[in-house]
Amino acid sequence: MTLTNSRDGESRLYVSGAPPVALPETGRGGQDRPPWYETPYGAWRLSAEREAMRRFPGFTLLGLDVGAAYWTGWLRSSLHADRWFFVKVAYPEAFPDYPPDVSIEWPTLPDGVPHLLTPGRPCLYMPSQGHRAGYEPGRTTAATLVAWTALWINAFHAWQATGRWPGRSH
Repeated sequence: MTLTNSRDGESRLYVSGAPPVALPETGRGGQDRPPWYETPYGAWRLSAEREAMRRFPGFTLLGLDVGAAYWTGWLRSSLHADRWFFVKVAYPEAFPDYPPDVSIEWPTLPDGVPHLLTPGRPCLYMPSQGHRAGYEPGRTTAATLVAWTALWINAFHAWQATGRWPGRSH
């Protein structure tokens, strides 16, 4: 995916040969607005999201019929093959202006785990560090967040074994 600004000042998103599509106006509220994925841009973006999530065949897209799109699926720890995590990636109403919310639904994580935003919600990136270290609306997909969650799970298991969280801390 590539985000560029055209001569007319509109931002456009390109994904693997897809035609340029103007970014939607989102986040303005309003009860009568359709879900983001029912807009022309949203339908195209949802197609790109589905394509990206093909890398995670154990995940299923749900909620489209009730206006609350989210993926659920299982991730297995690469450090402990017998440990599985049920993950949910929920799109906000103002997607892609705001990132999907990732939560580990099962198992319940123990108290005191570092790098959690709230119980069950892993801290996957540092938004204050710019697009290279965080969510980028024109490029980050649910698949990106699932991959980052898998890395978080491995860091969690390393922390359980050593008492130290690997990598940088904020």
